[in-house]
Amino acid sequence: MKYWLGLAGLIFVVVLAWPAAAQPSAAAFFASRLPQWFPVPKVPVDNPLTEEKVELGRFLFYDPQLSGNGTYSCAICHQQALAFTDGLARAIGSTGSEHPRSSMSLANVAYNASFGWEDRRSSLESQMDVPMNNELPVEMGLKGNEAEVLARFAIDSAYAERFRAAFPGETSPVTLANVIKAIASFERVLVSGNSPFDRYVFGGEHAALDEDRACGRPRTRIERRGGNARRGRM
Repeated sequence: MKYWLGLAGLIFVVVLAWPAAAQPSAAAFFASRLPQWFPVPKVPVDNPLTEEKVELGRFLFYDPQLSGNGTYSCAICHQQALAFTDGLARAIGSTGSEHPRSSMSLANVAYNASFGWEDRRSSLESQMDVPMNNELPVEMGLKGNEAEVLARFAIDSAYAERFRAAFPGETSPVTLANVIKAIASFERVLVSGNSPFDRYVFGGEHAALDEDRACGRPRTRIERRGGNARRGRM
């Protein structure tokens, strides 16, 4: 009897451990995504990175259906062309409310020790509660509209498939908790570290910057046109 109980317990432990073991490690996921001089970001144990989850998060990040009134996406305040900010001194929410501060950049946000201006959070997942549910001022305006927002994605067959792929094994994967996990996963891969400066300083690629830029000296208009004002050649 003890033998069978012990064997059943062993099988139970193995079955429980299998899903976690099947998840890719952060190091494996980032292996081809990071410059060699970048450390691997920390990733929460309860939200391991997968290609499917990042892809779902990318769609959600750019989709205005995620806001309460269906007009505003995360990408409006975090534009890739502006280092994932909006370029404004004071951000504007989904209802037109002006915010007391600017939108924070999301470039390399995976390396932050904390998140937010005042109500600082310890993870991207917990920080997302602020823009989603803030009322003074309204940002995304989800508070009180959660069911309506989730219904928009649940009835969309393409989104339904993306949620199933990102969260396999879940009977009803279209949940606010999974929306947050997917967007946080997408934000973790917004890595910027391959600029000419990065390659020069960290990568040892001395040809990435010319002599003046390496010394921090801006070039004159004549030099930009191909002349050399320092040596008197015009």
